[in-house]
Amino acid sequence: MESQRVRILLVEDDPDDVWVMRNLLMDRWDGPFDLVHVETLSAALERAAAGGIDVVLLDLALPDSQGLESFLLMHARAAEVPIVVLTGLDDETAAVKAVQTGAQDYLVKGQVDDNLLVRSIRYAIERTRRHDAERALRATSEEFRAAQQIQKRLFPARPPDLPGFDIGGAVYPARATAGDYFDYIPMHGGTLGIVVADVSGHGMASALVMAETRACLRTLAQAHRDPGEILTRANRLLVTDIEEFQFVTLAMARLDPRTRSLVYASAGQRGYLLDPSGDVLTLDSTSIPLGIDDETTVPLAPPLTLQPGDTLAFFTDGVGEAESRRHDRFGTPRALELIRNERHKPACQIIETLHDSVCRFCGQPLHDDVTAVIVKVLPTG
Repeated sequence: MESQRVRILLVEDDPDDVWVMRNLLMDRWDGPFDLVHVETLSAALERAAAGGIDVVLLDLALPDSQGLESFLLMHARAAEVPIVVLTGLDDETAAVKAVQTGAQDYLVKGQVDDNLLVRSIRYAIERTRRHDAERALRATSEEFRAAQQIQKRLFPARPPDLPGFDIGGAVYPARATAGDYFDYIPMHGGTLGIVVADVSGHGMASALVMAETRACLRTLAQAHRDPGEILTRANRLLVTDIEEFQFVTLAMARLDPRTRSLVYASAGQRGYLLDPSGDVLTLDSTSIPLGIDDETTVPLAPPLTLQPGDTLAFFTDGVGEAESRRHDRFGTPRALELIRNERHKPACQIIETLHDSVCRFCGQPLHDDVTAVIVKVLPTG
């Protein structure tokens, strides 16, 4: 506070008391300050309304207002400004009531020295700032909790019931809200769209982009079958809305349970197909991420025919890029080896084990969201 200019409003009609207060401040205050003096409550209310006041020194006995009413009127007009009451001995009861009602402190005239005056003013300002910060933190926490609950409802509540497949997905946010997301989208002809995405950055801004991306894809999937066309159209919408240097890596696959076939398009998000022997086919990205260039076209990759025992895996870079305390990375090979070793377990359990392993590896709070979708192709018959 010493490096900041403090603006003090002194409401006092006695010239002698004004002289005393000014000189006490000049003797002890070790930083820049402005002392604004008015003699009436009406003038004080007008000055407080103009803003820019850090603390009020308020006499309770004024020409136009007396006793506790002086404080109540001042406090009602400038509730965010700390008030230190100045009082004579005969007003001390009213001063105590003022403190009980919201004043930061009271000082008895004739008993105030420079140390007491400066300490009272500084404590009043700091207490008010601390209370303001605490209120802001509570409000922010409540907003984040509300946003977190809303976002949770955007994620699938349960895996889809698709004959011949065991499907699981999960998002583990690193913060209150996530920029990652996954989705299952019913599409034409009984097919299922599967989406895994990661919005760059963290926090509320990424969560808002995530929500817009989800809405775009769900709307476009009602009119188009081709994941590549859906992502191409979604990109044109996102480019106009998201900030510079922000983008979305996203893979969208369409799974046909009748033919056990898969087509996908990917904007910067890889996937992996593990066969029953554990060999891995990398499903490479087919374009740059969404939101960078409005001319981007996201091609469709060649179709794949799935076999019983195959395991399809999509996970965001919160898995591969997770770091230990020694700055070693968990890495994609380690993630795939874990999925290979756990592929006999249910899809949801594989994802839970993957997340637990990442957390143990890091040994500290995760710095990025972890999101994964696992699709297991079940035996026929």
